[in-house]
Amino acid sequence: MNKIKSLKREILQLLVLFSISVIIIVGILTIWKLYNSKVEIINHNQNLILKQVGKEVEQLLQDIEDISVYISKNYFNNHMVLKNLVETNKNISSILVLDEKGIIEDFYAISNLNIYKGFDYSNKNYFKKIKDHRKYYWSNVFLSSVDEEPTISYSFKMNNKIGVIMIKLTELSNFIQRFKNTDNSHMLRIFDETGIMVLNPDSKQYVLQRFNASSSSVYTDLINKEKPFKQAIFTGVTKKGKQLGTYIKVKKTGWSILVRQSHDDILKSLSSIIVSIVLVVLFFSIIAIFLAIRISQKIFTAFDNLQLITSRISDGNYNLKVEELHYEELNNLLESFNKMQIEIDKREDNLEKSLSSFKGLFNSTMESIILSKDGKILDINDVSLKLFQSRSKKEFINKSLFDFIDENYHKIVKSNLIKNTDPYEVELIKLNGKRFQALVQGKILEFEGEDVRLTAVIDITELKQKDQLLFQQSKMASMGEMIGNIAHQWRQPLNTISTCASGIKFEKEFGVLNNDRVADTMDIIVENTQFLSKTIDDFRNFFKSDKKTERFITRLIIKRALKLLDASLKNHEIELFENYLEEELLYEGLSNEFIQVFVNIINNSKDAFIANNVEHKVIYINESIEANNYVLEIKDNAGGIPENIIDKIFEPYFTTKHKAQGTGIGLYMSHQIIADHMHGNIKAENININYDNKHYKGASFKILLPLNNST
Repeated sequence: MNKIKSLKREILQLLVLFSISVIIIVGILTIWKLYNSKVEIINHNQNLILKQVGKEVEQLLQDIEDISVYISKNYFNNHMVLKNLVETNKNISSILVLDEKGIIEDFYAISNLNIYKGFDYSNKNYFKKIKDHRKYYWSNVFLSSVDEEPTISYSFKMNNKIGVIMIKLTELSNFIQRFKNTDNSHMLRIFDETGIMVLNPDSKQYVLQRFNASSSSVYTDLINKEKPFKQAIFTGVTKKGKQLGTYIKVKKTGWSILVRQSHDDILKSLSSIIVSIVLVVLFFSIIAIFLAIRISQKIFTAFDNLQLITSRISDGNYNLKVEELHYEELNNLLESFNKMQIEIDKREDNLEKSLSSFKGLFNSTMESIILSKDGKILDINDVSLKLFQSRSKKEFINKSLFDFIDENYHKIVKSNLIKNTDPYEVELIKLNGKRFQALVQGKILEFEGEDVRLTAVIDITELKQKDQLLFQQSKMASMGEMIGNIAHQWRQPLNTISTCASGIKFEKEFGVLNNDRVADTMDIIVENTQFLSKTIDDFRNFFKSDKKTERFITRLIIKRALKLLDASLKNHEIELFENYLEEELLYEGLSNEFIQVFVNIINNSKDAFIANNVEHKVIYINESIEANNYVLEIKDNAGGIPENIIDKIFEPYFTTKHKAQGTGIGLYMSHQIIADHMHGNIKAENININYDNKHYKGASFKILLPLNNST
């Protein structure tokens, strides 16, 4: 059993907690704002320094590039150029001229103790990188073989030779030493593109040792993670502890120029301000506690009076004279207690009326209504009794819903019992065992304090029978069309057979008939007879009523349908353009019903050609794959569908033809076959077609079938 808490203690605790929390939050936000302001100032200063140093580095690199251009233009006329440039430029320690094999052909250096003409430098990067495919190359930092100082080189092509400028970093080092932090440490570090330290005024031994920082926190937490000029906190390489800094990249050399400051020093500079803020927070917290106690005492006195009054009212003392309390809100609450008894009586009457109205509504609907919980029937309406041919609700109450549902539909019903559903079909069982098709829809409602399921049931047996009748009528209409097509197909073979028989008889009467003539004529008759037999087989396959799905190749099914329509299309001078998928598509579905849809659409195009008296008749048939759907598009130039009826063409019995030409169920059944039987979609729209340099208006029918049934 949960321990009952004191309202007074809860209110007092909340007042104190709220007051102190507000003060502490304000204090923390103030400290955070001070810290951010400090960091923003540091970030601004660091960015200015980076821009200044970056400009100095870029100027150094540009000067070297300018010198290389000068050497390329003047060296071959005056070899003293090397000496003049080295002696007048403090940043250059030596200049080498290598032949095409990497051998030193000429040089000038401040100190030449370790360099001589004829040395083989072909294994050096500043030769190998530029030998074949580069015009120039900035090296990473290395220890010069000339003076064993940290050096970078700039190599460039000079016709068939290669010039190498060895660059001292002394001037650049002196420049970055100007920038110091408050702890007297230097602010700047420079790394080459591989992470090797180029300059570090605080720890020069790291430069001499060619220390690689690519796996340190400087790279993992800053350079590899953040964009240039973006600050981050990282662990220092030479300066221990946390550092706050940012960096920039030098495009030409790939250098990273880092500026940093000790994060601990930043926090120390704020420590005195933080202590002051903490003291202010403590002072105001004490005041807040004092005020919270005084205010709560005043409120609690009013609550005690209210509790005494409401206790007497709850005991039935409604005539109690109530003195006004200190707070207006509590007086309003007391007045509400006086009205409560009257309202309770009214609401009880209204609830009884609402329950009576619900029961009347429950039994006055046209649908069968079933209330259930966890699959058990709680109640049913009178329509349900009539639908299931029962005389008493006792035959349903506390029975399982699944006692009245065909086993084949148990799985889908179980999955839908726990959610609101759209209408779906099931097969139900009456008390006499007779089965019928029904459309059901379920909603979860709150009834008498519990979640129950309200299921509406509609008997759709008659609708199903009407659909079957429509389908049969559509089949008979298609059969009439097919018989006309077969009559066209048979006319030529029958004429041929008749001509052969008459010829033999004629030659027999005149005594000129020989065995060879008889054999040839019999072959022609047999060939045409086989053609007639094959036509009958195609006709029989088209009208098979088997509803089982089968695997079929879409292209072959379309060609089979076109074979049935061949004579009719030729008779009306309709030209076909066929475009099929490159690879044959194997689909699982109802092939004969698919043919019926195709034939219905082609026949509609043919009738439109005749009705609109189109001179050049064209039908395009195109297969494609779109958004995981197989798409068959059939379009013509027969004039299109009137815009005022295009949305109605798939409705039953809707037709624009004369009664002698059609029933208006062909396109309706085509929609039923594709949408209901094959779980696809069929759409129609008007289009413009360009044929033989002429523009025509026509109609496009698209059949879309999901590809989860194909391979």
